[in-house]
Amino acid sequence: MFKSKLKKLILFFALIFSFSTFAETFAGNRIFSLDLGYLGTGLKNNGWGLGLNYEIAIFDFLAVRPGFSHMTLFPSGSDTICATVGINFDLLFYPFFKGLEGPYIAGRFGTEFAMFPNNDKMKTETALMATPFLGWKFSVRELVFFDIFFGYRFLLNKSQFSNEEVASHYGNKFQYGIKIKLNLRKIYSSIFSKEEKEKNVDFQTGEEKIS
Repeated sequence: MFKSKLKKLILFFALIFSFSTFAETFAGNRIFSLDLGYLGTGLKNNGWGLGLNYEIAIFDFLAVRPGFSHMTLFPSGSDTICATVGINFDLLFYPFFKGLEGPYIAGRFGTEFAMFPNNDKMKTETALMATPFLGWKFSVRELVFFDIFFGYRFLLNKSQFSNEEVASHYGNKFQYGIKIKLNLRKIYSSIFSKEEKEKNVDFQTGEEKIS
């Protein structure tokens, strides 16, 4: 009973942040982040998942963002086990020359390998996908970064799939959401620098004792 409630609680929070990305750091011209969307999909299928992204600004108006993902899924009502490995590459154009902030136009090309170790009929499927999308990034006091995006994913090799259900999962569809990034380095430094300032104030205002 407790495990069931705990699993539902974890799934609830994962679903809330299913489109969210928590950034370890973003410092002007780069963003390294963990994508929890894959974790939400994994938990919904009795498994787990994780995605990694690293965005690098080449110029004030252009950035690249390679990414990697993995999921292990145990779908309910099925004996099938599915393990996926995904690799994608994004090209982002920022028309207002603000670096990694503001409106942007982007394109993504990615591939995902789906492996079925316990199914003789579906051993491996490979999806090739292209996704044009629009977005807008803005920060709040450089502590929290919001990324609103909307796009449409195209499956480029549907005819090569041996299973219609798997092809439908990777099929053409709209993608949208809000990514939330936390500047953990900034938050950490602001907390500890504040404590250091308080110590300095206490030291400077303390009474001098003469023995």
